[in-house]
Amino acid sequence: MGNRVAQQSPCYCSILRKAVRRVSTLYDAHLRPSGLKSTQLALLGELSQHRSEPPTVNELADYLVMDRSTLGHNLRPLLRRGLVALEPDETDGRTRRVILTVKGAAKCTDAEKLWRKAQQEYESIMGKTAAVALRNALQKLATSEAL
Repeated sequence: MGNRVAQQSPCYCSILRKAVRRVSTLYDAHLRPSGLKSTQLALLGELSQHRSEPPTVNELADYLVMDRSTLGHNLRPLLRRGLVALEPDETDGRTRRVILTVKGAAKCTDAEKLWRKAQQEYESIMGKTAAVALRNALQKLATSEAL
């Protein structure tokens, strides 16, 4: 990328996407030894949340704020590796629930050490106060029903 100074865009969406790509690159580099990408670890982490029952595909897409086709794209490699499974719902056979397998839970636990190092590097780059403030602002944005 060099030392080229980019003109600041007035577009919130554009700058958010650029920032996400930079942060994803940092996390993906740390997670590389686990064989997971940051998007995959986020998916496994969401599945590890204790709920009364595993989420349906649609519910998981909602939790992750992504459309179903993107979720499917992200699920396929995890399904092939046996880290997640799709099981029919007990009451509605047409509905499939996404299950974190024992192998997936172990992979998630192993990757957590690498994720913590990525968190530390990110906080070092941003500064802890700014990193927390940004995370909190983005959490508000990600959970807003107004958008």
